[in-house]
Amino acid sequence: MSFKRPAPGRALDSERGYLEVAGREADRPLRDTLLGFRDLVSADMDWCNIRKSRFRRNASVVRIAVLVLTAASTVVLGIQEIPARASIALPMVALVTVLGGLETFFSWRSRWVLMEETRYRFNRLRDDMDYYIVATPTAELSRHRLQEFFDQHQATWSDASRQWVEFRRLDRPPQSPEVRA
Repeated sequence: MSFKRPAPGRALDSERGYLEVAGREADRPLRDTLLGFRDLVSADMDWCNIRKSRFRRNASVVRIAVLVLTAASTVVLGIQEIPARASIALPMVALVTVLGGLETFFSWRSRWVLMEETRYRFNRLRDDMDYYIVATPTAELSRHRLQEFFDQHQATWSDASRQWVEFRRLDRPPQSPEVRA
C-alpha cells in the first residue's frame, strides 16, 4: 500500500476537517453523520500512515548510514596498508556524529513510533464505530454514542499533539528560572 501526498494545492481529507469530509448538508440523518465521521477517522489513519512512512524511512536511512560509516571507519583504521587511513576515517566518524545529531534533533524514530501508536488508536476507534454502525439498527443509533466517538477521536489527537510538542521541547536547551517566569 502506497501513501502519497495529494496534488499541490489539494489538502489531505484529514487536513480538510469533518465538515468538508462529511458534507455541508444540514440535518443529516444520524447514520450518514456517523459514516461521514468514520470517513474522517479513515482519513486520519491515512495521514498517520504518510507520516509514519516518512519518519520510518528517515530513521532507517540514518541508522543504516551510521552503522555503515562506523564499521567502515573501524575497518579503515585497522588496515595498515591504507595510506593516510586516519584522514579517511576521521571524516567518517564526523559524519556519524552529524547523523546522530540529526536524529536527535528531528526525533524521526520517536515520531515514527508516535504515528504507529496514533494510527493504532484510530484503527481501534474505527473498528468500534464499524461494529456500532453495523450492529445497531438505524432507529436505535444514538447522538450520545457519536459524541463518545468524537471525544475519543479528539483525545487521540490531543495525546499525539502533546507528545509531538514534547519531542520538540526536548530539543531546546533548558531555560533559566528567570526566563520561565
